[in-house]
Amino acid sequence: MAGTLPILAIDQTNFRPNHYCCDLFVTGMKVTSKEEDSTEDRKWKKLALYSRCASCNCDGWKRGGGGNADSAYDGDDAWMRDTPFNSACRRCNHSLGKHMENVQKKKDREVRSLLSLITDAESMHRRLKGDDNPEVLQVVLMLLNMYKKAISAGRCKKFFESPFGSPPFEPLSITKIVCNFVVVKNEGKRREIETEIETASTFLRALNDWSIPVPNTLEGSGREDSLEHRILFARWLLFCSLPREYKSLQRFQLINTFGRKLLLLFVPRLINDLQRCRGAIDETLLDSVVEFASGLLAALLENDSISDPLTTYALPEGISIPSAKRGHSIWNACNGHLSETASECSEESGRSKREGLTVLDDIDDETVERIVARTELKAKMPKGITYKMDAFEMDVARSEISRREESMGIISFHVISNRMELDPYQSRVKLSWLLQLQHLFSAQLPRMPKEYITRLVFDYRHKNLVVVKKRRSVIGGICFRQFAAQGFCEIVFCAITANEQVKGYGTHMMNHLKDYHVGTCHIYHFLTYADEFAIGYFKKQGFSENITIEREKYHGFIKDYESATLMGCQLHPKIIYTDFAIEGKMLKELFESAVKERQIPDDSRKYGGIEHIFEEHRGSVVPPSEVAGLEHFPGCPSPSEDYEMKIRSILNKLKSDKSAWPFLKPVDPEEVKEYYDYILYPTDLKTITERFKHKYYVHERLFIADIRRMFNNCFKFNAVDTLYYKAGYDLCIIAHALINSRRTGKNPVWIHGNLTAEEFTDNICNWSKTFVWKRNRNCIIWR
Repeated sequence: MAGTLPILAIDQTNFRPNHYCCDLFVTGMKVTSKEEDSTEDRKWKKLALYSRCASCNCDGWKRGGGGNADSAYDGDDAWMRDTPFNSACRRCNHSLGKHMENVQKKKDREVRSLLSLITDAESMHRRLKGDDNPEVLQVVLMLLNMYKKAISAGRCKKFFESPFGSPPFEPLSITKIVCNFVVVKNEGKRREIETEIETASTFLRALNDWSIPVPNTLEGSGREDSLEHRILFARWLLFCSLPREYKSLQRFQLINTFGRKLLLLFVPRLINDLQRCRGAIDETLLDSVVEFASGLLAALLENDSISDPLTTYALPEGISIPSAKRGHSIWNACNGHLSETASECSEESGRSKREGLTVLDDIDDETVERIVARTELKAKMPKGITYKMDAFEMDVARSEISRREESMGIISFHVISNRMELDPYQSRVKLSWLLQLQHLFSAQLPRMPKEYITRLVFDYRHKNLVVVKKRRSVIGGICFRQFAAQGFCEIVFCAITANEQVKGYGTHMMNHLKDYHVGTCHIYHFLTYADEFAIGYFKKQGFSENITIEREKYHGFIKDYESATLMGCQLHPKIIYTDFAIEGKMLKELFESAVKERQIPDDSRKYGGIEHIFEEHRGSVVPPSEVAGLEHFPGCPSPSEDYEMKIRSILNKLKSDKSAWPFLKPVDPEEVKEYYDYILYPTDLKTITERFKHKYYVHERLFIADIRRMFNNCFKFNAVDTLYYKAGYDLCIIAHALINSRRTGKNPVWIHGNLTAEEFTDNICNWSKTFVWKRNRNCIIWR
């Protein structure tokens, strides 16, 4: 076991004996200190107290000397110094090292999380010995037991499933209810809404920082109120209050976790506590908050629409929603109460500075207009026959008909369920829609028993999203059941009538269901069993066989079907799915236009080879649009304004020179038969002049390239001691001077590209003795 222990290692190359050597002993190839345990040793020993043994089912190492089962949580670490790693467990007789083996396989981040859980568990254990209220101690004890199970199993997540459910507990949060109240109270009055937003923000901060009173069963409240009070208090304590003290817990904000029930029960008590602060804070601020809280309470009792998730209210454009961060602190000045919102604001502002995106530069309005104009022009251009749509365009095209019909009022979407037991006088229209939906499912799902479909569609625990056309007939629908405590929704049936398929109704219907769960129910996981005919449809809607939710959350809840595949879909809380395809397509086009407009380089991106493209277009020209990354190539600079005049001048002077006689016309193949077999790309001054007249040279670099080719062909074909070579050299010197004299302010370029400087100079030196060339001259190379 010594080889696996986390003990101090000494680098032998830099080790120097000193007076500490007498206090060291060697175990195998490693060296540890006898005088005191290292911090690393104490960490592993602490983890061994709570970790399962690798050789048996013992849930933690127990030291000798007696003690109860929870003695490990006492936090006494004095025993660690005198306890070696080979000490036997009192329960299973295995060594301390055996209880560490499973933990040592974890990553450093997971080990740190486990240590944080252990520290908080020890703090909870000490708290249970105090004199806190029994309601508080009951929740702490429940949390401690969950911590013990998680630590023993090696789980280090910050969120624990509790018998009180999982946040958010209501479909509409307090923040949204307050926002709706502001809109309803000051309908159409923009200035009043702006003033009311500030008061609403202060109210939200006061409620968020407020400590909910502990339940007292001896009060004169009714039994139902007392039970609801205890449940809300336990939820607030577990998810909002205790995480302030135990950092390993995930913390939630009260105003984003609770809703109407908490407001109705606790706003009167909040008002009483606010009234006690008179004299300690500004009277005007206090009166405005108390008046706002009283008005909100009255509105909740009289008007259910502000807390109805199916009813939507919108603030005027340009006005932001109320936020606790913008509100004034009340409890600090009143009784020294710690404002968690204030500290949280400072933490979040610091986080945004560290983790925020770095904006390199702003885009001016003129550039934005050009980007938008480029995008609109591209949208109007006709697409080629071989054009392939991307994923966004296919999704937009797939649901175009359904979106247009919805905007025209031809179709509508409704979430309904059978509430006969709770509301005998429910709408007959909804019952008619449910009956039509039942017939639709029976017709489109012939393998499913009709009685089974009827039972689920009319079950009050199941809801149905129906697509109604022309306000009468149901043409499609989805039957689903929500498991809010488990965090997922089961899709039971999904179908569109046969004569309305392939029109995008199915895609648009599923997007409405996603928006309903994200915006109203705060459920972010879909699960369904799809048969062989439905797998393709669900894959198009973002479903996958890779289930992201834990199995223990849905196992035993969702209905199993034979010969079906379990598929899941995880939703993003900030996506509006009915608009996602259109907005994604628009953003993609704007980004592409911005890249082309601003010529943004991406040097870090690597592209694959293009050999396969040439194989596909064997015998034909490869379209440049099919070469990946070519659209991001910065391209060449624009030509000079007077480049044509310069080219004409250079050509006239070259043709009039006495050394231009070999280049005035193409080489005659009758005179030099092997010339065109050896020179693949012949050119001359006559050919260059013809190209210039026909506007071939759209840039001066094309002209320079042809001049280079002409001289390279000459030097490549002719021997250095010939008159052709000497004439080419003389004309090359003149061309060099002419071109560089007309390229003011720019670097010179190479014209002779086949030979290096040394090779070209050596060839010149081999000319006839009547022509002398010095090697230190630099006229041959244009660069």
